[in-house]
Amino acid sequence: MMLVRSCEPMEEAGAIAEPITATIRFSGAVEGECLLYASRPVAQITAEALLGTVSEPDDLMVEDAIGELCNMVAGGWKSKLGSEQASCLGVTTGRLEEDFGRSFRRFYCFQGNVFGVRLSFWSGLGPDGQRGCP
Repeated sequence: MMLVRSCEPMEEAGAIAEPITATIRFSGAVEGECLLYASRPVAQITAEALLGTVSEPDDLMVEDAIGELCNMVAGGWKSKLGSEQASCLGVTTGRLEEDFGRSFRRFYCFQGNVFGVRLSFWSGLGPDGQRGCP
């Protein structure tokens, strides 16, 4: 099932209390991470929208839903890259240095529910001293 919700960007939002977070790190043509965070009630609404069923607050699918939403955001961002850059981008399981050169943060609202996204790009070079595809 797809998350069929109209989502509007927001300039700013208040602090998200006790956020559930999901992170996808990527490497290749660019290196960095996509971090998505939302409150438990927003995560629960997201899970219900993705699964088409009512979720309980302590249901493990609530946290999985935030991970899936993060994956959708990162995939949407990847689709905006040129085909050469996108083909060189993959999910990283190893830990990157936390020395991000640039980060972009934006909040989004769907039906009054707010979540945040941060895209960060690593400013360092890979272990071979190069950036990009081998």
